[in-house]
Amino acid sequence: MQPILLDIPEQFESEKLLIRVPRPGDGAILQEAYLESYPRLKPWFPWAQNESSVEEREIFVREQYARFIKKEDMMLFLILKNENKLIGCSGLHSQKWDVPSFEIGYWVRTGYEGKGYILEAVNAITKFGFEILKANRIFIRCDIENIRSQSVAKRAGYMYEGTFRNFERRHHTGELTDMTYFALTSDDYEKMKSLFNK
Repeated sequence: MQPILLDIPEQFESEKLLIRVPRPGDGAILQEAYLESYPRLKPWFPWAQNESSVEEREIFVREQYARFIKKEDMMLFLILKNENKLIGCSGLHSQKWDVPSFEIGYWVRTGYEGKGYILEAVNAITKFGFEILKANRIFIRCDIENIRSQSVAKRAGYMYEGTFRNFERRHHTGELTDMTYFALTSDDYEKMKSLFNK
């Protein structure tokens, strides 16, 4: 079956989070969360290099929704249910449907760090990826100096696979950096499924 024919749910939930695909009209809430957070995100993400505008964010969420429909990418909003507030983003990226394989990326809104929301999101998205999308591999990659991101991967049970030296340039400085990779396979997930079903 061609990926575009797959009927994939646009949202799912964990204990504290509604996790959903961005939709037309979401540009303003994304811009608000982004403006509060982008100076902290700037060292790690190419899209966090300037303030941007609500219109630019609206274009972005519409493009992301179109990519979801075409099964090219799956950006995900993290909505804190008790506040009905966007507190970060994640997703299943770098989609290789012939495997299938996906990359989980994530960031959290300033003021919501260190509260376990990203770990909760990663666990829920991992479960979704393996059980709904039938992934055979899901991976997380992060800058070697992004210790907090690496900590999330480790606490979620992802296994260290290696470090790719001089793999990318930092977007805000242009200096070369190393990238660390963590991953789970479908076999790994089956052995530790209870971790993701809490």
